[in-house]
Amino acid sequence: MGDRWLPYAAAALASGACALVMGALTLPSSPNGTELVSTLQASPDRWLMASAAFMFAAFALTLGIPTFLHLLPQRGRTTGHVGAVVFAFGTIGTAGYAAMLILFRALVVNVGIDAGAVEALSGDAGLSVYIGAFVAAFVVGLVLQGVALLMAGTLPRWIPVLMIGYAMTVPMVRLLPDGWQGWHSAILGAALIGVAVSANESWSGTGLRRQS
Repeated sequence: MGDRWLPYAAAALASGACALVMGALTLPSSPNGTELVSTLQASPDRWLMASAAFMFAAFALTLGIPTFLHLLPQRGRTTGHVGAVVFAFGTIGTAGYAAMLILFRALVVNVGIDAGAVEALSGDAGLSVYIGAFVAAFVVGLVLQGVALLMAGTLPRWIPVLMIGYAMTVPMVRLLPDGWQGWHSAILGAALIGVAVSANESWSGTGLRRQS
């Protein structure tokens, strides 16, 4: 089979990155429970769209993980493999986040929970650990992949730098003004699309050399 799968994995990675950015931009950010509930009640369809985008992103990004490994022929390959496994936990967790968005929307629209209930849910220890574990896996996986790509030197350096920069700034996203938090994901989207394009170009060059 060789590496004939690479264009499909690269396409999955790029489309997953676009879906991730779309979901982040579609989902409204609200600083407190009252505004979150009112925003959801005013535009419940946006939550459906965001959930669908995150679900597709989870599926596509997971399928696109082998794209990273194609760019790691020798140097950084061990780090890349570890990063791929850790990152996979994070991408799979994105599907769980999408399901939680649908459940939360259904509760607000059909049951009518108030801001106090939202605050209680956000303070639940089990829920916080569950979400935190998948976010940590996503971020740590990105850092490991970025370091591996820097070690390999098989693509422009700005791509892994953006990946690591995005991961390092995730804890500071809440400090951004309302309406700007979703744009933080555009940094990751650009980096992942860069990985997909670089891998596809590398594969195309290899294919041409094999034919000649």
